[in-house]
Amino acid sequence: MADRLFQQIAKFGVVGALGFCVDGGLLWLFVENGIDPYLARAISFPCAVLVTWYCNRVWTFSASRADSHLRQLGSYFGVQVVGGLTNYVVYAFWIAVFGTDPANVMVGFALGSALGAIVNFVGARQFAFRASQQDDKLPTPKAKSPH
Repeated sequence: MADRLFQQIAKFGVVGALGFCVDGGLLWLFVENGIDPYLARAISFPCAVLVTWYCNRVWTFSASRADSHLRQLGSYFGVQVVGGLTNYVVYAFWIAVFGTDPANVMVGFALGSALGAIVNFVGARQFAFRASQQDDKLPTPKAKSPH
């Protein structure tokens, strides 16, 4: 079970790095082109969530793929919103204090992403992709009938 958890954490980290690149790349593109950094983040975040949901579904937590796509996406998105809000509070605090030039925007993004990643992994594993852990549980022996 510990090996499976370690594998999930490692895979989640790889997928998270991909999501970080999607989110950060779009954020940078938008900010560099004059879009308000708060609005830019509101656009880049959902794009990254879709990418990471798909990758986590087919790779990190692949045992739960039998679940309904839409139901699982809804659960995953809900978890990501909690992690995203954690991320966004740190991000917004940082740029409110240090300014909105692109370098400060990216520092706030990185700090918020680090904290949000922890919240996202726990939520994804425990809620959105919960079915993937059914095989981690040991089977319960059946009691023998006295008859």
